[in-house]
Amino acid sequence: MKSTLLLKNILTTFLGIFLSLVVIEIMLRILGYTPWHYDKSNNPSIYRFDNELGWISKSGKFSMSVSKSNKDIFEMTIEDDSSRKIYGNPAENKILFLGGSFTQGWGVNDNETFANYVQKNFKNYQIKNFGQGGYGSVQSYLLLKRLYNEGAKPKLVVYSFIDHHEYRNVARGEWLRLLLKYSNSGHETSPRVPFATIGKNNVINFHKPVGYPMFPLRESLSLVNFLEFNYAKITTKKRKKMQKEVLRKLLLEMKKISDTKNTVFLFVNLKSEISEHENFLINQRINYVDCNIKLSEDTLLDGDYHPNVKAHKLYSRCITSYLKRNNLLF
Repeated sequence: MKSTLLLKNILTTFLGIFLSLVVIEIMLRILGYTPWHYDKSNNPSIYRFDNELGWISKSGKFSMSVSKSNKDIFEMTIEDDSSRKIYGNPAENKILFLGGSFTQGWGVNDNETFANYVQKNFKNYQIKNFGQGGYGSVQSYLLLKRLYNEGAKPKLVVYSFIDHHEYRNVARGEWLRLLLKYSNSGHETSPRVPFATIGKNNVINFHKPVGYPMFPLRESLSLVNFLEFNYAKITTKKRKKMQKEVLRKLLLEMKKISDTKNTVFLFVNLKSEISEHENFLINQRINYVDCNIKLSEDTLLDGDYHPNVKAHKLYSRCITSYLKRNNLLF
């Protein structure tokens, strides 16, 4: 008798939980929530997994479409060292460009990136474009360290910044979600991001790559997708307060390591309000140039948020003018 009653209670409890979950699932879908889905893309895989950096470009020549709404094809050639092709002659003196997809040149051909345009103005130097799609300051710094450790001795390092790098530097939940959603466009595996935080005594701490949470049944139930989103948001919320200080610490680290190699370090602002960092840059004697331009229909790729050829030419003129005006290479 007792065992039968216990069984009934257990079944009633499970039935109640099941019905509650069904109701919650229905309500979430009414409110517009859906199960997880990836953004499909026909683009080839151009990034390989890297245990330290999260990912890095694979060597090869790739034909890519700009976006789902813009099927225009551009050619991207990646050298054996994971840099994007630059049309210049080999030279003893090197200039390294670091940054994200703006620097790498998403959506434009090899000869249309601003790094390639800058090369035309400094024929006695060889520019290497190590911009990597999706990179923030953390990954750019880690890549710079790797290049130095491998023996690179550039005369100049140029780090190109956009405001979204601050989100990436602390692996905000929204960024991890966006990376995973569009991971079919270029990534071999689910993206994982190294990030940094500010610890005790205002010291920067580096963390191994992390990815967006992936719970069971995520592609079947809206509730699971909802729980994933909120879990990622809550667990990364505290990092938001650190992101500006993390950027500044990273700029100091990039300058510091470059100084030890007798290399000039230059911070280039491509897209942000530089005024909030300007006093810091001046006080820390970090070379910087504000190349922020208005990104609008005239300077953006159709159906995409990346700069078009016109914008790349404007960036090139700004960087070239600064280098010549300040004699950083002479």
